[in-house]
Amino acid sequence: MKELTKDRATAIANELKSIIRKYDHRSFTAHIAYLANHHVRQATGQINLRSPVRQLMYLVSLYHATEIGGKELYAAGTKDHRTIIRLLNEIEKGYGYESERLKKGGMSQEEINRMLITKGTFLNYYLNATLSYVEQDIERIKRTFQHHQEHILSETALSLNDYINFYILLTTMEIERSKRYQADDDSVLRSLKSGKSFTSLSEHQKMHLLDLTDKKVFDMAIPMAELYKVADTEKAKLFMAYFTLLRNENVDYLYYTDECPYLRRPILVMDGESILMIYSKQLINAIYEFLYDICNHANAPGRKISERRDLYLEEKTTEVFRDFFGPDAEFNRSYYVNNNEKDLLILHNRTAYVIECKAHRQRTPLRDPVRAYDRIKDDFQKSIGSGYSQASEVETLFLSNDLFTLKNKSKKIIATIDAADFDEVFTIVVTQERLGQIQCDLGLLLQLPQDRPYPWAVCINDLESFLITLKRKDNHIQGFTEFLLSRELLHERLICYDELELCAYFLFDNEEFTRNCSKEGVFFSQPDMNNFFDLFYYKGFGFKDELNLSEKLKRHNIYEESVTTFHKLRPADRIREYIQARAEGGNE
Repeated sequence: MKELTKDRATAIANELKSIIRKYDHRSFTAHIAYLANHHVRQATGQINLRSPVRQLMYLVSLYHATEIGGKELYAAGTKDHRTIIRLLNEIEKGYGYESERLKKGGMSQEEINRMLITKGTFLNYYLNATLSYVEQDIERIKRTFQHHQEHILSETALSLNDYINFYILLTTMEIERSKRYQADDDSVLRSLKSGKSFTSLSEHQKMHLLDLTDKKVFDMAIPMAELYKVADTEKAKLFMAYFTLLRNENVDYLYYTDECPYLRRPILVMDGESILMIYSKQLINAIYEFLYDICNHANAPGRKISERRDLYLEEKTTEVFRDFFGPDAEFNRSYYVNNNEKDLLILHNRTAYVIECKAHRQRTPLRDPVRAYDRIKDDFQKSIGSGYSQASEVETLFLSNDLFTLKNKSKKIIATIDAADFDEVFTIVVTQERLGQIQCDLGLLLQLPQDRPYPWAVCINDLESFLITLKRKDNHIQGFTEFLLSRELLHERLICYDELELCAYFLFDNEEFTRNCSKEGVFFSQPDMNNFFDLFYYKGFGFKDELNLSEKLKRHNIYEESVTTFHKLRPADRIREYIQARAEGGNE
């Protein structure tokens, strides 16, 4: 496909506006929210989008920036609906145009690398929603902002717990209303489910079904009156004021790559009496960004919020590894080597893990290819590049086979290490954010000393999810070593935007993963591999303070149970502890 020029992007945005401005606010928002929340139903052809979450976020943002006045009722399956889907997909496809040049050849290796860097980062940033589990997001909020609670309360009139509690309350209410939608309490619906075709229905039954579908779609919204019954009314109004996207005509908001208003305000007012969300998970992300902005001011008391963010990442990384290695490993945190502070060193048997944590925030990618490349490279160097540089100093000491010392902040020796006692040394850079392709394939931007293996660069959420699952297997520490040895061979020839795809490949098709790592040629990861983690999350993952765990443990999923049995997975530590505590308390 040809490059999506600015002229074509403008034409598409204006065509979209000309369509969506015709529609009644209540009808449009309700149906788009329904489609977004049920985008797994793509097989119906109603929402055949390549990246449903991001594309519908953009569409809703564009609608709210368009003048008010439409009166038509929106419905899936119409000509307008199909046109909207086509235009949204044309936008996204247009940003991958260089792949055609790559197929035709004639590009130098430097041009290919720059294309992968700029377009890979661009697509990862704009086309993928934030990938994490709610428990991870809530923990990050609590621990990042715990020392700024008084400031948050004074600036916003809501406490830190208020934000989290409102998120949980709204998503719980949304889930309950979704359950009601799925209930088969209508004779016509039951007849269709039992095998009767839609074409065999009478005209009266068809009209009844259409009316029922609309009613069910509208009923998925949360009445504000119900919210006020279970929450403090004034606090609820404040919360919604901070996170509700209101219609406000903005002729300058056009492009998919403009800052998306819905990302910061993911609550919609459907009809003045009810609210809804097209992607409720975005609300917890918006809360984090909102609180970060509140605390990122000179008048905010205590340590800078950026320092709190960095400290949280270091503490979280240490905890994840402690849970994984257990008491047999030696941990050295915030130690000094040659007067330079380092984050974490783990020693286990004859293996050393040199770990650096980087919470540098990724900036919005630019469209201009030259400026975009420079910004991406600069962000990379401030995160992964800087982390590797700090870690490589310690790695060098281990490779020297000499004695060296670790010191504390007071310059007192806390350990003397004989490098000859270690057979393997692995370098790991843990980031707060995902950087996509440039993080998965470090060969694109990381400069290595001669004959050095590539480090493993991983986002903290992916690290936690992987290690919790890996620990469910026998010989999990040996398995981690095997993963790192294989994983470092993939750099310079990998197409992948999500590290969890590779982690799942190692966990559930180990032999094939190892073979592919040892081969030559470009390796394309499998986007559906990370579905394994969602499968386990449905039944209880093992996160700290996991939500709805009691309900999850009652669920049955034949596929999850077969995967667990086939791969001989033990219950995750926290799941086992929860079941044991419940049994001891008499609550079977």
